[in-house]
Amino acid sequence: MKRRAPAYRKRIVMVIRTVFCLLFMLTAARASGYGENPLITELDASSPSTDLMLERWTIFQLKMTGPESGNPFKDVHVKATFSQGEREYKSTGFYDGDGIYKIRFMPAETGVWNYRTQSNTDELNGIEGSFTVSEASGKNHGPVRVRNTHHLGYSDGKPFWQIGTTCYAWVHQTEELQEQTLKTLKTAPFNKLRMCVFPKDYSYNKNEPPHYPFPRKNGENDFSRLNPAFFDHFESSIADLMELGIEADIILFHPYDRWGYESMSEATDRFYLEYVIARFASYRNVWWSLANEFDLMPHKDTEDWERFYQIIRENDPYDHLAGIHNCFRFYNHSEPWVSHASIQSSALHRSREWRAQYRKPIIYDECRYEGDIQELWGNQSALEMTMKFWQGTVAGCYVGHGETYQHPDDIIWWSKGGVLHGESPARIAFLKEILEEAPMDGIEPIDEFTGGKAGEYYLCYFGTDEPTKWKIELHDYIEFKVELIDTWEMTIRKLEGIYSGSTEIQMPGKPYQALRITKLGYRFPINPVLVKPETGGLFYPTAEVQLLTGDNEAEIRYTLDGTHPSLNATLYTAPIPITGNTTLKAMAFNKEGGKSRLTEVAYTRASLLIPAREKDLNPGLRYYYFEGAWVDLPDFDRLEAVASGTVATFDHRVKKRGEQYALRFEGYIRVKEEGICTFYSNADDGSRLWLGETLVVDNGEINGPREDYGQIGLQKGIHPITVEFYEVGGWDNLEVSYREPGGEKTIIPPDVLFHKK
Repeated sequence: MKRRAPAYRKRIVMVIRTVFCLLFMLTAARASGYGENPLITELDASSPSTDLMLERWTIFQLKMTGPESGNPFKDVHVKATFSQGEREYKSTGFYDGDGIYKIRFMPAETGVWNYRTQSNTDELNGIEGSFTVSEASGKNHGPVRVRNTHHLGYSDGKPFWQIGTTCYAWVHQTEELQEQTLKTLKTAPFNKLRMCVFPKDYSYNKNEPPHYPFPRKNGENDFSRLNPAFFDHFESSIADLMELGIEADIILFHPYDRWGYESMSEATDRFYLEYVIARFASYRNVWWSLANEFDLMPHKDTEDWERFYQIIRENDPYDHLAGIHNCFRFYNHSEPWVSHASIQSSALHRSREWRAQYRKPIIYDECRYEGDIQELWGNQSALEMTMKFWQGTVAGCYVGHGETYQHPDDIIWWSKGGVLHGESPARIAFLKEILEEAPMDGIEPIDEFTGGKAGEYYLCYFGTDEPTKWKIELHDYIEFKVELIDTWEMTIRKLEGIYSGSTEIQMPGKPYQALRITKLGYRFPINPVLVKPETGGLFYPTAEVQLLTGDNEAEIRYTLDGTHPSLNATLYTAPIPITGNTTLKAMAFNKEGGKSRLTEVAYTRASLLIPAREKDLNPGLRYYYFEGAWVDLPDFDRLEAVASGTVATFDHRVKKRGEQYALRFEGYIRVKEEGICTFYSNADDGSRLWLGETLVVDNGEINGPREDYGQIGLQKGIHPITVEFYEVGGWDNLEVSYREPGGEKTIIPPDVLFHKK
């Protein structure tokens, strides 16, 4: 028996492995919401799992069985609270037919998440559990967000260069045509697609859809119920786009209707929107477009659109991008709920104007389509379409594509999808490759022809102009390479030589040419001298400055008397003591006679603020909470607080809603040592930090996540501190840090913050 034990144990191991494989296969099958969707990790409430795992920004789905009688769409309500420590999200469930209810959640943070359901029905109430979220992998970069005011980026920091297209009604076509559309998209350059929830009745698109959103009989809609088969089908299209790395810009309403969806009642509008959001919001690639050509919908007014967004905000815990599209008249894109301006216009020359006006990403979703139909909006050339993409790009904006070539069966890409016939997609793909090598922070307009990042990267586009020479002012001390781009022939040729300063570039005298000018390094043979500490020139009572160079064989020469350093200036050998107001100038020199550019820092001896004489203070800060629509930090003294109270530290989570709010924190901070303190504010959207009457950190301009800092001299003791913060839209964040004299940067802890009783 002892000799047979190893074989027996091997068989046990094999059985265990087989069981685990079966369990894995079962989990994989259950991870598909409909048996074919690997993006959803499903948990059946009737057989809960204790070790469920999924990736960040994928979908957790809780499947439950509940009532079928009556009208489950309206009679049964179910939600769930998903929590992780102090984080808490609420997701609304939806009825999927046949007694099945589902709640979905897209976790934005890793770690263990807990959930508990709330329902007016016993079968669905009080269901609880947990699951673990791991880091994202592969092409999962999370939802797209507004970044750096005018640009877009994925949640993980990867830039998103919007290259959109339009296929309004592709999901309402035959299965074969939809498969053909997906096959085309797989090799096309587009990373966003505009698509309607409701079927569309318009020229070249008169067919009946395979499914209707509401049950329909004898031409009449039953607006008291929804059709899960319709939404199941639409959802599979969102999932297909996600697999291809394409954002689904979901158009919720449009005017081209013969089925009665454009003129639904206010109650039906809400019923429909809440279901759509509950079902689709957990997909990371979803954008909300409230309407296509909102100004052609006589049954809807401004109050309706604002109400629709309020419904989105109440039911979408992930704050997806939201916009609204025009025909003739622009919506007020300055409204805080509008994350980006979705524009129909061919006026690319106004892009910089609208960019400055709205201070948001500008997307020309419709700038006329490439095609040959008789309508003017659908017969521009591929040359024009390509030119508009380039014009929008160098202006710091984004452009969308569409195609409308005639077809005997009216299978036109702009509406039904299918295959592409035009010449612009290849040129747009060429531009996309160029953008993927551009600065990740986005392209900023520099002049009429040029966009980029001054001093580092320039993209010049000349359209139909045919220059033979182009003059550009580059930095004297930086070397650049120059490449000539033919945007139509899709060629890139590096020009001979290295370019700096005032530069004249020879051009071929042809239309549709561009230049890419990229920083190579410093013109000087040695990198500039680095000064440490880097935080600035304020000091007390003395400072010690280190000078560094990347060339080990170079020597550093410096002056403190305002003169330009030469080889005869003082040789740097040890940290330099600074005792009074002075200007340090330094340069590095090598043995071959090469030198770096000048490094210059002005030092100022600080006067220290006297501490307050307050006594009997309580721990924590006072906060005042305000609500309103601002595009800059408001004047808090003119506002009336909606709520107030005390909080341990600078915690913006005392908010009452997700956006259009502001906070003022007031109190005192204890400084342990006299000297220079550095304060930091990392805010989305904006903030300011005051010590007494002195503005130390001005990070008040509306922006995406951005940290700014300032310095101030403080005596040891208690000092008044005020932080003002406001949130316009999108994600919100506030993090206040400091570095005491001789210390390290750290988030300001609660034990040094106080307020008056």
